[in-house]
Amino acid sequence: MQELLEILRKETKPALGCTGPVSIAFAAAAARDAVGGTPQRATVRMDKDSYKNSLRVGIPGTDHMGIDISVALGVVAGDPAAGLEVLNKVTPEEEKNALAFVKHVDVDIFWEYEGVGLRIEAEVETDKGIGRAIVAKTHTNVVYLEANGAILLDNRASLEGTSFDYSKDAILGYTLKDLYRFAETVPLADIDFLKSGIAMNRKLAEAGLVGGVGAGFGPAYRKWENGNLMLKVKSYTAAASDARMGGLGLPAMSCATSGNVGITAMLPLVVAGEEFGVNEEVTLRAIALSYLLTILMKSRIGRLSAICACAMAAGIGVAAGTSMLLGGDVACADRAIQNMTGSLTGIVCDGAKYGCALKLSAAAGMAIESALLARDGYVVPRGDGLVCGNADESMAAIGRTAQEGMTPAATVMARIIIERENAAKALE
Repeated sequence: MQELLEILRKETKPALGCTGPVSIAFAAAAARDAVGGTPQRATVRMDKDSYKNSLRVGIPGTDHMGIDISVALGVVAGDPAAGLEVLNKVTPEEEKNALAFVKHVDVDIFWEYEGVGLRIEAEVETDKGIGRAIVAKTHTNVVYLEANGAILLDNRASLEGTSFDYSKDAILGYTLKDLYRFAETVPLADIDFLKSGIAMNRKLAEAGLVGGVGAGFGPAYRKWENGNLMLKVKSYTAAASDARMGGLGLPAMSCATSGNVGITAMLPLVVAGEEFGVNEEVTLRAIALSYLLTILMKSRIGRLSAICACAMAAGIGVAAGTSMLLGGDVACADRAIQNMTGSLTGIVCDGAKYGCALKLSAAAGMAIESALLARDGYVVPRGDGLVCGNADESMAAIGRTAQEGMTPAATVMARIIIERENAAKALE
């Protein structure tokens, strides 16, 4: 129980802005801090997934989008000690300085890297020399720091080439039954910290429902609600994504270093819990189960994956969490996960962007439906596609599909997106 609680606490953190560009800003800020001084130029190389996940989202502290401005903001104003809230103190003057610094930024991609995982290398030259930082596996995990040739930190031995072995993650030693038992029996005081996440993510959703941010999918769903549970769940979830992808300066409570994943794994349960009339304790326990399953699935598919983590990691978490809200047992949660496996598996991640609001809402709605069907005994039968003998086997199959089968797909998607962006720039 103690190890699972430590995992849950470690993987539940506030994140300001989309974690793609935020992780890039973090790496740049870490490289600058390593050497100190006034920045003069910056060079950042990254995996293809970090690149495609950072092109089309709003960035806190500026009205602009893009990787160059993410690097510049990190170099000029980033606070690496703040982790995923690295851009939490950007002033208008610093934004102006960052926009001027963009011309001194170079960005490149590790096209030779074909594994699954995050890797960002930043080099910042200042009037005091050159600082280097490598961030890998998770968005704020610094594995290397250097200042003027002197090594300050070196944990690169944990890297295999350019990727990590996710199979060593502690969460993978647990089954659905283990996580369900934890959520049912953990002292309530130990998961009380999840209340701050509820308040944080709800605030994002309410800001998105006002409109004027992102693509406005949340307010659109709200117009159709008329007492419908699924549409209410979709509207709240989509609205929070609208606000976050639009760059609104409000943090999300992330899960497994992803804000959108944290939103998806939590908000549907908050809304459904209120609609079902369950008390706060049951909702908190359902969220704990959802977050732990989400963390497990992120380790199975990879922190950056060709499969949409909001759909197939957070969606699985919400399906099981909803089963708990409905008074179901672990067998009901197992059926709910099987229904998710048989329905949404295969939704791809083609980058962070405004349209993510629709993916989040689709996952949230299907997760609630999967649990309701499971409660009434309906389940996709074993042998249907990737649906295996139980939820644990099915989750492993999804992970293998993502890590072994869809890496080439991630490369193709990245090339299509980047070629399109380059073609658009050439016409400007």
